[in-house]
Amino acid sequence: MFTSNWRGRAAMVGAVVLTAATALTACGSGSGSSSASKDAITGTIRVSAQTDQPYLQDAANQFEKLHPGTKVQLVESPSNTYQTTIRAQLDAKHAPDVMFVWGGAGNAMATQQLAKAGMLADLSDRPWVKNMGDTANGLVSYDNKVYALNTYANPTGVFYNTDMLSKLGVSIPKTFTELLSFCKDVSSKGIVPIAMGNQTGYLNTEVPLELVNTLIYSKNKNFAADMASGKEKWTTSDLWKSSLTKAHELYLQMNDAKCFQANSTGYSDQQARQLVAQEKALGVNIISAAAQGVQQANPKIKYDMFEIPATDNPDDTILTMNTGASYAVNKDSTNLKTAIAFIDFMGEDKQLTAASNAAFGVPYKAGPNTTVMDGLKGIEPLYKADKTALWATNFWPNAEVKQVMIAQDQNLILGKTNVTDAVNAIQKAFAGS
Repeated sequence: MFTSNWRGRAAMVGAVVLTAATALTACGSGSGSSSASKDAITGTIRVSAQTDQPYLQDAANQFEKLHPGTKVQLVESPSNTYQTTIRAQLDAKHAPDVMFVWGGAGNAMATQQLAKAGMLADLSDRPWVKNMGDTANGLVSYDNKVYALNTYANPTGVFYNTDMLSKLGVSIPKTFTELLSFCKDVSSKGIVPIAMGNQTGYLNTEVPLELVNTLIYSKNKNFAADMASGKEKWTTSDLWKSSLTKAHELYLQMNDAKCFQANSTGYSDQQARQLVAQEKALGVNIISAAAQGVQQANPKIKYDMFEIPATDNPDDTILTMNTGASYAVNKDSTNLKTAIAFIDFMGEDKQLTAASNAAFGVPYKAGPNTTVMDGLKGIEPLYKADKTALWATNFWPNAEVKQVMIAQDQNLILGKTNVTDAVNAIQKAFAGS
């Protein structure tokens, strides 16, 4: 990956929610944990995670069989209040033993924020650390120590109906000029080329940030490392600002070419995916973790994925990758040994493969025997050629930048601002103003 040498900050804005009932019952790790020997892998641990982690329950079941006398209480919740709820539990010293976390410092449950506050167990000496690679470890490191396990990565791109593509008589665009023609051709036939759920906050930024990655990393494959070392800075980098500006100009061109449905800001992510399931749209721009939901809405459709090009040189295109599920251990867990043992179990090669497959993702590093599942074959050449980069948000210094960009990009599509003002507002957020 172009980000393989990065050891600096990372931020993944996302959310997972625990219900109020869970918060009220979160005052310990269960009756078994307090009586467990400090040296024994036994007793109860509580694991909190976001929904749509199908692998996690299977991992919990296997772990319990491997270690008789253990109990893994799994709580999976939707994504609107998780950060504030779990952070409050950490502050009050009654948080789960194992927690879903984000990389970097971009939100209240980001690894660097929690590690800096002394809330996470140091996992630097765990057996899986040496096999994960700099990208995966760098996302969850603070002060040269590793505090969480990254289980997989999710490609981002247009998840599309392969049969409809053939019926419409169009081909996957390899250049930006081809992309505009592709959108015009598809939309002229009454089909939405790329459905977007821009009512859902972060989706407003998804396409611009994919475009940004190609514009930046096709010119400087070491951009992330340069940011981490201080050679480049968000507030002064000409490459960053010019690419951000260009990406937003291209985004508006895509909108004008009817790449997206009319009033995309009025559609949620689920509603946009339904357009594909109902065959009103050819594809939907998603992080691959959402692909299974798209498939389940209409199992008869066959899908593949392509990355949006940003230039007229096909060799420039970079695949944007999203960090998958990351898990950390509560430093104040009353069953610390069992909690760490569960993380170690999830870090085994077999479990990492299972996690990737279950979440429609790929391992961070493509090995000689790595296979890419059906539905992602279109992005396999970019992935295996290491022409990938993580979301720029993974490296941002604070959560405010993301929120500003969400608002600015929505206003841009609505015609309430222009590219110059939007970019200037985003840059001010980097400067903390």
